[in-house]
Amino acid sequence: MNNKLWIAGAVSVLALLAGCKNSGSAQNSTDMRALNAVVDAEPLDVLVDSDVKVSGLAYGATSSYSEFGSGTRAVAIRSSTTQSILSDKSLSFASGANSTLFMYGKRNALLSQLVADDTTTPSSGHFRVRVVNLSPDTGAVDLYLTTDTVTTGAAAIAGTAFGVATASAEVTTGSLRITFNVSGTQEVLFQSAPFAFSDGSSVSIAIVPSLGGKLANAIVLGSGRTGTATLLQNPFARLKAVNAIADSTGLNFKVNGTTLLSAVPYTGSSSYVTTASGSRTLQIEASNVPGTIIASTTKTLDPARDYTALAVGGIASPQLVAITDDNSLPSSGLVKLRFVQAVAGFTAVDALVNFANQASGIGYAQASSYYQLAPGTTYTITFATPGGVTVLATLTPVELDAGGVYTAYLFGSAGNIQAKLVRDR
Repeated sequence: MNNKLWIAGAVSVLALLAGCKNSGSAQNSTDMRALNAVVDAEPLDVLVDSDVKVSGLAYGATSSYSEFGSGTRAVAIRSSTTQSILSDKSLSFASGANSTLFMYGKRNALLSQLVADDTTTPSSGHFRVRVVNLSPDTGAVDLYLTTDTVTTGAAAIAGTAFGVATASAEVTTGSLRITFNVSGTQEVLFQSAPFAFSDGSSVSIAIVPSLGGKLANAIVLGSGRTGTATLLQNPFARLKAVNAIADSTGLNFKVNGTTLLSAVPYTGSSSYVTTASGSRTLQIEASNVPGTIIASTTKTLDPARDYTALAVGGIASPQLVAITDDNSLPSSGLVKLRFVQAVAGFTAVDALVNFANQASGIGYAQASSYYQLAPGTTYTITFATPGGVTVLATLTPVELDAGGVYTAYLFGSAGNIQAKLVRDR
């Protein structure tokens, strides 16, 4: 009888121990989640020792945690659509730790970094925050956490370079706006609505790139298995104006009835101006006849994207089109260049660089794809009819600087055609 009681008790203890193990991380195990900040990539898979731990993770998304054995593990990142391996490296996972695998950079040069959760306990009435800069296009950034939109005071964390995860700082708990500026300046790259930070919490705020290239988005990551991930999209977009109407005076460019850029001359190209994202009505009026809209178009301006409002046609029958821009930086040491055909009467033109065809069949009021070239000071850019039969306009010598993003425009009307190069970034 006593032996039976002893056996039953032993079985109960073993069951209890097994239950304890299943309720949390076991000794010699680790927990990992992944964040995809590779804006030009398809959804990604993460494999640990050839075992899929994260599947089909889209840009801006954060996975749930996976538990596996700690130690040095082979971590591969692959395309979920083609199964191509984009990154393969060995990483060391600490026993009992929660960590995040940050995937960032460009698809053709994908980077990854494993960062352990911050376990420092903040003092009463405070939370802890650190910055992870995952945007290759912004450069170093300053983080501000404020109750209003002003960022003239001291940054919460300053000068975070690309690829760096900072140490954490302690901040007074509250509902605060998250703002990222170009480091050392008042140029805003991202600003959120008030975000509620919990007392005693610890968060990482990642700045992540956008398809626009200049503005960015942000992700707030709570620590630990119960920590949530919140993608905060930029409330702003950027818009520039180009006047390709040969017989016009200056044009005013408006957004929802409010003048954004004034008296843009023929062949003129403005700088980018920040405006609210979302569905917007873009309009133009002659600057000498204010109040009379002569052309308009409706365009959804996506968060953190750049656009060009292009006025084309003649003053008697003007048109306004919106072109989506990509001001992300080119590959290191290279230049990005595209072509825009803004001459009425030509259904399509070709663009040549140093007399070699670069882009074919560029339609009226349309832009070509972007092309990457080596920098140089003696380029010749030519617009011609399809097949290069008749030269329409030539730019030479043209200087293209490393890291620059350019657009070559074809302006004018039949018999008076010209080309112009504009640096967008």
